[in-house]
Amino acid sequence: MTIREAGKGIVKKGYGYLNTYRIGFTNKNGESDETELDAEDMNDLAKLWSSLCSEFNCKANSVTYVEVKR
Repeated sequence: MTIREAGKGIVKKGYGYLNTYRIGFTNKNGESDETELDAEDMNDLAKLWSSLCSEFNCKANSVTYVEVKR
């Protein structure tokens, strides 16, 4: 699924602060992987995720989950 689909109801507006999100995804080799990204809101997270997909060797719609890191 996309980052927006996986993060719906989880990613909240940071109101000037960054939240850390743990993102699970499947890479192009079919392996499960995980990363943590800091973002202020869903738009910020979606842009960041999109810009890093080639580095993570994955497709934009390969997200399996999004969690807030506490």
